[in-house]
Amino acid sequence: MGTSSSLDHALFSRGERLILDNCRLLDGLQPIVEKAAVVVHEGKIAYAGSARDLPEKLRAGGTAVDLTGLLVMPGLIDCHAHLVYNGFRNLEEVNRCSIEIATLNGMLNAQKVIAAGYTTIRDVGTIGNVAVTLRDAIAEKRIPGPRIVASGQVICSTAGVGDTLPPHWSASHGFGSMVDGPIEMRKEIRRQIRNGVDNIKLAASGVEVGPYAYTWMTTFSQEEVTVAIEEAHRWGRSVAVHAQSYDSVKFSLRAGADTVEHGTRLDEESIRMFKETTSILVPTLCTLYSVLELGAKLNLMRKHREEMAVNEPLWLKSTKMAHDAGIPIAAGGDLGNRYPHGTNARELEFLVRAGLQPLEAIRAATSVAALAIKRQETIGTLKPDKVADLLIVDGDPLRDIAVLQDQSRLVAVVQAGELAAGRLAQREPAARAAMPGVSRDSAAAARVT
Repeated sequence: MGTSSSLDHALFSRGERLILDNCRLLDGLQPIVEKAAVVVHEGKIAYAGSARDLPEKLRAGGTAVDLTGLLVMPGLIDCHAHLVYNGFRNLEEVNRCSIEIATLNGMLNAQKVIAAGYTTIRDVGTIGNVAVTLRDAIAEKRIPGPRIVASGQVICSTAGVGDTLPPHWSASHGFGSMVDGPIEMRKEIRRQIRNGVDNIKLAASGVEVGPYAYTWMTTFSQEEVTVAIEEAHRWGRSVAVHAQSYDSVKFSLRAGADTVEHGTRLDEESIRMFKETTSILVPTLCTLYSVLELGAKLNLMRKHREEMAVNEPLWLKSTKMAHDAGIPIAAGGDLGNRYPHGTNARELEFLVRAGLQPLEAIRAATSVAALAIKRQETIGTLKPDKVADLLIVDGDPLRDIAVLQDQSRLVAVVQAGELAAGRLAQREPAARAAMPGVSRDSAAAARVT
C-alpha cells in the first residue's frame, strides 16, 4: 500500500485506489462517524465507513492519505438554480437578456457554484435552451461546473411568471414560454423534450417579482397542471412546479408533481395531500430573505418588497408546518439576482433558522436533494458504487452550518473522483487549467443519469 502524509491534487487524477483515512465521515444520511475511511476508485465510492472495518483487500494496493481532523461528506446539491441570473432586479430584466449574454453568465456562474462545493444542480428555468447547452458542455469537460439537471424555459400562462414585456413586444426565446389551455401545454412540453430537457418547470402561480400576477394568484387551472405533469411523466421527465398560492400547491400535488417550489402558502389540506404523495418541498428560503435583507439597497420593485413583507410569516409558517409533518424538504437557493451564485449554502443556514436540525439541512442538500432530482441511485450519499462526489471540509457543519459558506474551509471539492475546486485545487499547476475536450460519446457515457 502506498502512503502519503498529505493531500496532493495529483492523487485525484491517477486512477488508482485512494484511501481517505482517519477522517470524520458524514455520509448524507447518518450522524458523523469518527475515525472513518472513504475509498475512491475509478470515479466511484468503493467504501465509506469505520476505518477499522475497511476490508484489507481495499486497503492493500491503494494510496492512503491521513485526513485526521477533516470531514468528508457528499458534494452538495442545489435543487433550484437559474445559472442565467446575474443581478437582474426583476423578470423583465431577465427577459431583456440576450441568449449570448445568458450563456456567458451561465458559464461564469457555473464556476462559482462548483467552487462553493455544489457538484450537482437542477436548473429550473433558463433563457432559450442555455441550461441544456451548459449541461452538455460541463459533461464533456469543456467548461468547469456542477453536473446539471436541465430545464428549458419556464412554462407559464399569459400574464404569468414569464410574461413581463410590454404586450407589443415578442420574446420567443426569453425566460418564459406562455401557453394557455391543455393543447398548447402538451405541444410546449413536447417541444422542450425535443430540445433535450431533463425536467419541466411549470409556473402555476404568480410571483412577487413579476408585473401582473401576485403570489396569492393561481395562474393555471387544475386541468392545465394535470395535463402538463401527465405529459412530462409519460416522456420520462420530472416536473418542478412554482407554487406560491394555496390552490397552485394543491393542483400540483393532486396532479403528481415531483417537487413543489417555494410552497409559500400551505394549509392543513395541502399538508395532508403532501403526506399522501411522494412530492418533495423545495422552500427556497433565500428567495425570501434576500429580498428582506437587500430589497431597499438594490432598489427592487415596490410590489416585490411589499409582497415579501406580507409573505414572510406565511412562508416561514408553511416551512415549519411541512417540517413538523415530516414532509421531505430539499434545498434550493434560487440565487443570482440578489444573493450571488456561489453563496448557495446560505439556504442551509435559513433552513436551520426555520427549524431544521443541521443534519436535516445537510440531508436536504444531499440525500433528499438527490431524491428530489431523481438521481438518488447515483449521488447524494457516500455509499459503495455511487459516484464519488465529495467535499473535504475543515470544520464541523453540524455545530455550525455556516462552515459550508466559507470556501476557505473547503479543502477539496471532488466531482466523479476528480478534483474540481477547493483549496487543494488552487495549488494546482497552471498547466492543468487547460482541459482537453472529450468526445460527445464518451461524455454521455460518463454523465450521471
